[in-house]
Amino acid sequence: MRAVPEGKSAELKFSGTISTKDTEWGEKYTFEITLYSHPSYESIPKEGIKTNWESKSQLAEQLFNATSPEAIEKNPALAKAIKNDMWVLARSEEGTYFIDNKLTG
Repeated sequence: MRAVPEGKSAELKFSGTISTKDTEWGEKYTFEITLYSHPSYESIPKEGIKTNWESKSQLAEQLFNATSPEAIEKNPALAKAIKNDMWVLARSEEGTYFIDNKLTG
């Protein structure tokens, strides 16, 4: 997935593996997602686009940690929401990522 432009947002669902990967820029967190809207894509079909979100952001690290076996045991409702719900991934004007559950905001 292309980076969300500053001041914009994208809608997605987590749809598969969450892992880390080494890149020439260091370790990145990788999330298999289905993308439903994104300001840098002209046309996205109603069923979405299967793709990966790769990021070194603090948010990506927090999401990765929230899906660890220990975290899931402590908060199974969050793990279920990450797996099943639609999410709005927003990027501030300063470039910081935020995520909100579309159902609960």
